[in-house]
Amino acid sequence: MSVNEVKVEKATEPFQVRGNGPQSSRTFAIGDEDHTLGNSLRHVLMQSQKVEFAGYSVPHPSEPVVHIRVQTNKKSNITAVDALKEGCSTLYDQCAYVLEQLEEAMPETKEDRIRLDKIAMEEGYGGEEERGVPEEEDEDMAGDDES
Repeated sequence: MSVNEVKVEKATEPFQVRGNGPQSSRTFAIGDEDHTLGNSLRHVLMQSQKVEFAGYSVPHPSEPVVHIRVQTNKKSNITAVDALKEGCSTLYDQCAYVLEQLEEAMPETKEDRIRLDKIAMEEGYGGEEERGVPEEEDEDMAGDDES
């Protein structure tokens, strides 16, 4: 380890909901995350008409946590927790779409992802199955779920 490297400890809590006022306003502490998730999720949340305010902060670079603040519109009748769930789902869908397009344009990226997932599984970090990434559908089955 070099002099400039900082060994960041694992977060003690993977996820916390903070705040006890109205259900339309909450702060979420997400462990072992940083600006990458915070800024992406903030951006997605702010695109929603249901969200009045979304912001994030990383309290300190050596703390493995990001705080995400969500306030929903009173007239939207949605809780901050539900808004965060919707935002996470939207961000997940956007990332899946970008990955799909990248793998279509550059098939070698799919091979790299499969190889890296295999290494992660061997080292105990978990692959797509553990992260909740759905298995790929057969090409014959794609688009046939409208029955």
